[in-house]
Amino acid sequence: MFKRVTIIGLGLIGGSLGLAIKEKRLAKEIVGVSRRKSTINKAIRNRIVDFATLDLKDGVKDSDLVVITTPVFKIVDIAKKIAPFLKKEAIVTDTGSTKKYIVKNIEMAGQKGLSFIGSHPIAGSEKSGIKYADKDLFKGAYCILTEAKNKKALNKVRKFWAALGMKIIVMSADTHDRLLSNISHLPHAAAVSLINAAAGSGLDLAAGGFKDTTRIASGEPELWRDIFLTNRGNLIRDIKILKKELSKIEEALKSNNSRNLLGLLKRAKSIRDSL
Repeated sequence: MFKRVTIIGLGLIGGSLGLAIKEKRLAKEIVGVSRRKSTINKAIRNRIVDFATLDLKDGVKDSDLVVITTPVFKIVDIAKKIAPFLKKEAIVTDTGSTKKYIVKNIEMAGQKGLSFIGSHPIAGSEKSGIKYADKDLFKGAYCILTEAKNKKALNKVRKFWAALGMKIIVMSADTHDRLLSNISHLPHAAAVSLINAAAGSGLDLAAGGFKDTTRIASGEPELWRDIFLTNRGNLIRDIKILKKELSKIEEALKSNNSRNLLGLLKRAKSIRDSL
């Protein structure tokens, strides 16, 4: 599909992407870019990439597709930095969990020759780092692409993610952030809050239910800080909705209202069982 693909950021997502591209033979050469020499060594040793460098200019030279897999705030800065070194017709995409901030700021930068398509492969883990790279990470998962005027580039990026076994949906950046706040960002905020609320209260006795509910709180803090801040309007709205739902349980308990409490539990079970 491409002669050369560059992956900037060789953590869980970047590493998994390199392995998946190799398995599907979507590129003749895969180049990796990382801030750490140790990560570069691991990527080459484990055959995740064919070549790796610390230098952005060297990393994107002659690449047909550049995928930025760093935390959200860094994506915009990196896109601006690499723009002067991209070859003509090169496409840049990302894997950020919020889209409006990224797309808006890259478009506002008005970098000449930068063909950018926003991507969000909804795949991952609470684990981080290249050592957890998994070639099957993207199989069967959804990937959301943001609407773009460059239909040719959008179609190429669509085919790329689809070739990795992903189900593709195209929507506006605003719609993406509103939906993901509810089903991804709010659950993470809830898991963090639950862990912090339970701290020092017999966590050594915690069993499967608590561990399942709070698993995602082990996610990389810096990455999630960026996600929360770049989608804060939607997240604040959804936190208010969650508070209202918790208050319903609180009121049912205060009034000892068994009927209302059972109704809330049954409704939640019905919705969860339908997933």
